Amino acid sequence: MFKILDRICYKKVLICLIIGVFFVTTNAFAEDNTSTQPQKKSVFSILKFSKKQKKLKKSKVEEIKLPPVQGRPTIPFNQITVMTIDDCVKYALEHSPNLKVSEERIEAAKTGIGQARANYAPRISVGYNLYHKNNQATQIVRAYDNAMGFNVKVSDTIWDFGKTTAKINMAKYDTKAAEFDHGYELLNIIYQVRTNYYRVLSALADLDIFEQNVRIQTLNYDRTKAMFDEGLKSKIDVVNAEVNLADSKIQLVDGQNALLNSIIALQDAMFYQEDRPFVVTNTENFGFLKADYKKKMDSANNSKPQAPVMKKNEDGLVLLSSGIEHNDIIQDYKLNPLKFTKQQAVDKALELRPDLQSDMMVVKVQEESLKAIKRQYAPSINADFTWAYNRDEHSYSSPLQVGAGIDLGSVNPYGIHFQIKEGENMLNIAKHNVNIAKSSIYWEVQDNYINMRQMERQIPLMNTKVKATLENFELADGRYSVGLNNYVELQDALRTYNQAQLNFVESVLKYNIAREALLKSMGLGLDKDGHLMTEL
Repeated sequence: MFKILDRICYKKVLICLIIGVFFVTTNAFAEDNTSTQPQKKSVFSILKFSKKQKKLKKSKVEEIKLPPVQGRPTIPFNQITVMTIDDCVKYALEHSPNLKVSEERIEAAKTGIGQARANYAPRISVGYNLYHKNNQATQIVRAYDNAMGFNVKVSDTIWDFGKTTAKINMAKYDTKAAEFDHGYELLNIIYQVRTNYYRVLSALADLDIFEQNVRIQTLNYDRTKAMFDEGLKSKIDVVNAEVNLADSKIQLVDGQNALLNSIIALQDAMFYQEDRPFVVTNTENFGFLKADYKKKMDSANNSKPQAPVMKKNEDGLVLLSSGIEHNDIIQDYKLNPLKFTKQQAVDKALELRPDLQSDMMVVKVQEESLKAIKRQYAPSINADFTWAYNRDEHSYSSPLQVGAGIDLGSVNPYGIHFQIKEGENMLNIAKHNVNIAKSSIYWEVQDNYINMRQMERQIPLMNTKVKATLENFELADGRYSVGLNNYVELQDALRTYNQAQLNFVESVLKYNIAREALLKSMGLGLDKDGHLMTEL
């Protein structure tokens, strides 16, 4: 066997590849004249907390690490972390698998741009063949021949009259749509975490009321029993006081259970993975917790109401009003309403809602898809570089061929006609979806705005009611102490006072949830510092 390839063969291969690469770098990816920037402001100018759409680390997906099931905390409460509402949101954005899924979809959509641009990239083919011929005609004459060949071909598309450009733009708009879907997922996470945070605060405020009621009912039972021993009250009053005390303790247990459930719901929304509990703190419009809020969290696991302090009047009768924590719930409560009109809210929503922006990107995708379908009639201009090396027993050849041509391809006018019809229908569907989204947002924002304003007007009235029912209870308590009314009237007054407090807390909770729903429907997310935007 003889040597086929010599040094000049390698030199020619290298020259051919250099020419091909130079041609590609000057022509590939040059066709991109269509702007892909949306006309309206992107929600990502607001939702900058996610580290400005940082690139995903190309690593294996880590399995979520769930902490041990938490029982009663064993560490001192003064060492437990306090997490504000913004801290909880930041934690959720860093650990939510849903957010990571949407980020992966963005990266997957970006690969579509490269796949579309690949049509302008060079296509290289290499061939090698070995030929052996052996012809035995007679015993005297024998004919045989050996031959070997090697070839390299580089081909590239110079221009296809916009077909590839349309596909590139489709992929770009599809990537934009994925980014807006990511923004909408951000809004959902923020909404879920913040509303569950408010529910924890609400459960803690209710627990305050239930604990206060246990103290009051304990005082009431002790007082009624003392008055019965003096012959001032009947046995039925003592029995009723004992029943109400038991009911108050049952209500306290239910409140503790509601608190634990609300904490679990918050940690679930955060995808909490730490082996340490945390406690919450007051927010701008949910300021019920006092300085001992850590102990309030602890009371969910082990409630030990403080022993009531009883005072007696000059006749030796126990006074209940001394054990009431005056204005405990409504003390120093302040409401800071949002300051913008309904029209401003609607305008901002139509500008910022990422799901609407995503629908608008889908319209652009369908427009480019229709362009690509219509351009199937257009030919493609291609260039080819081919070098070959062939050698047999007696000679060799090394041709180099450079050429360009127009490829008309295989065109089916009948099939393309119906593809165009389908593309037009898909474009119309996309446009209808935009109109549906605009209409839905228009009415959704107004509904959320009205709900929020309604709760703003209701809270001051509920505040006044709490004060009035407290005064009524104190009067009923004083009258009961001197025997001017019966036990039923006293309990009715206490029940009305407790319910007024619970209704007030519920109103504040509904207001904060309505406020978050409005901000979400407006597309307002986080500013550059990671704080929730509340101003237009």
